[in-house]
Amino acid sequence: QAQTLFCPAARQRFRRVRPATFAAMGCSCTKAGDVSDPRDIQRRDEQLARRLQQEEDRRAAAAAATADTPPPRRPQDWGAGGQGRTLGGATASAPDGASQEERRQRALEAAERRQNNVPGLGQGKAAELREKQQKEELLGRIAEHYNKKKLEMPMGLNTATVEQLRKHWEHIRSGDTQAQQVLGQ
Repeated sequence: QAQTLFCPAARQRFRRVRPATFAAMGCSCTKAGDVSDPRDIQRRDEQLARRLQQEEDRRAAAAAATADTPPPRRPQDWGAGGQGRTLGGATASAPDGASQEERRQRALEAAERRQNNVPGLGQGKAAELREKQQKEELLGRIAEHYNKKKLEMPMGLNTATVEQLRKHWEHIRSGDTQAQQVLGQ
């Protein structure tokens, strides 16, 4: 019964195969009329593409004819066309002709204000986090310095304040052998 589903050529070729296996294998025969010319396929694809393009062009023309023309868009102004601002801002206490050191100090103060003004955190918490980060950074630099020199890090360094660590770092960076004295202050 399974053999009747297939063409005679397939039955002839697989006559020694059991019917159940024969049904599972399928027929590999093709008729001469099933084979199509690749040029016919390409021609049909080209016709379809032309027809779709014509439909799209008609829709675009109809939409352009019925649509009101929108006003021309102005370019976006991001507020960067002016002179710009300097860090720290211009204040009455420090005129524009301030020295380089004064400008640097104002820029530093402005940066600290920005760091203290963290959204979602109180000013005290932001300052505490910044101080903790500075302490960890200084401890890392100092530890790296002592590792390069193959020396042991002083014991009380982890309990030192940020200012003490900064002074200690300046002393060991300048090559001062008396850097241990800073921790005793």
